[in-house]
Amino acid sequence: MAKSSSAVEQRRENRREEILRAAQDLFHRQGYANTSLDDIARAVGIKREGLYYYFPNRPEILIAIIKPLGLQLRDRVREIREGDASPEEKMRLTVENHLMRFENRFADSKITLRDDYFSEADIVLAEMQPIWDDYERLWIEIIEEGQKKGVFDKSLEPRIAHLGILGLCNWAARWYKPGESLPVPDLIDMYNRMVLRSLGAG
Repeated sequence: MAKSSSAVEQRRENRREEILRAAQDLFHRQGYANTSLDDIARAVGIKREGLYYYFPNRPEILIAIIKPLGLQLRDRVREIREGDASPEEKMRLTVENHLMRFENRFADSKITLRDDYFSEADIVLAEMQPIWDDYERLWIEIIEEGQKKGVFDKSLEPRIAHLGILGLCNWAARWYKPGESLPVPDLIDMYNRMVLRSLGAG
């Protein structure tokens, strides 16, 4: 009986992952706003009603795709923030952490950084906003630490500086094409030189 129950759970988990893979591919290629539950069901080869056994609605599918990436980004920056590196190195590592996702989690990153799901923002933001708020706070704290230690320009408003840097990094999702654009390590190096100069680091 236990083996049978375990097999059922495994099949259910496999189907759930299949749904997420199909949805991720569709959201990546045609955008969240242009992808319906019917599109996802057809890609998986099941009826639309079959999706409701796994996800109650389309926003919950989106959350299941983008939340793990959001948590990874935040948790890594928390480690960087709490480490012993210099403020300049912490900023380098934070930019690297953000942009490296374009190399190993490109589809997730592109979906996360699009804004075409804001029409259903209440459900998504309720889940994601606390993570994004933490992420923003950690970036700001790294900038503030650099200002206190005299390595970043103290005249800069930390939150605005953070938004400018993150906007620069996020815009790569609009144009970056794996295998065609600059390799991600080279992109990271170039962005870090621009970011550190803009912060007033030598």
